[in-house]
Amino acid sequence: MASKKFIGVLLMGLAGLSLPAVIASTSASADEPPTGATTGTSIVTEELCTWYMLGAPSTITLAPELVGGVAPEYVGEEVPVSAAFTDGDNLNVYSSGNETPGDRFTFGQCTFYSAPTRPIVTVSIEDDAFSATAEGGGVDALMNFAAIEGNEFNVVLDPTCIAPWTVTSAALKTAALSSIITTIATVGIVEDRVTDSNDRCATNLNVNINIPGAKTPTYPGQTYVWEGPGFTTALSTSGA
Repeated sequence: MASKKFIGVLLMGLAGLSLPAVIASTSASADEPPTGATTGTSIVTEELCTWYMLGAPSTITLAPELVGGVAPEYVGEEVPVSAAFTDGDNLNVYSSGNETPGDRFTFGQCTFYSAPTRPIVTVSIEDDAFSATAEGGGVDALMNFAAIEGNEFNVVLDPTCIAPWTVTSAALKTAALSSIITTIATVGIVEDRVTDSNDRCATNLNVNINIPGAKTPTYPGQTYVWEGPGFTTALSTSGA
């Protein structure tokens, strides 16, 4: 019996010693510095909506309308000349992502965030002068002419664009060498979150002017070439 009592006392003593050992192992020392932790997260940002323009004319070759498959001769009467930009060559203005430019039929999802803008497309000519040269004789100032009132350098648009777009033809001439042809009137009607659809305007262009009548060439019988003014199509944006 004495042996059993001794074992019991011994077990109780071991149990009493184990408690402070467990507490010590889970308590931080007052001498250790506090532990710091960093925080953070990540998320993909949507592309910024950007305005793009395709189909701005880079070369404009004005030609007379064929009569029976033959170009008319200049006989001192007015001759209309024109150039057309249609279908895949037409003017195409649209919104898309800053990293996903898209094309005539596609676009990338995007948002204008807190600063939407609207597009403004302007056409202009650098001056009103059309200078004549005979292929054999050379420069012929008598055949020069200008884009003036009544014989404007016209940019005619086929308004295939739907709301909210505004499409306006231009009549460029002396003292009025620039004109807005395509725009969205106010920022408030711009589609500022582009997902399933976007604002797009695709419109055909016809550029025309008349070679005036009542002129007498210095080199009759020769082919004449007229060099017109530089033509610019510009896309700008406005936040208002």
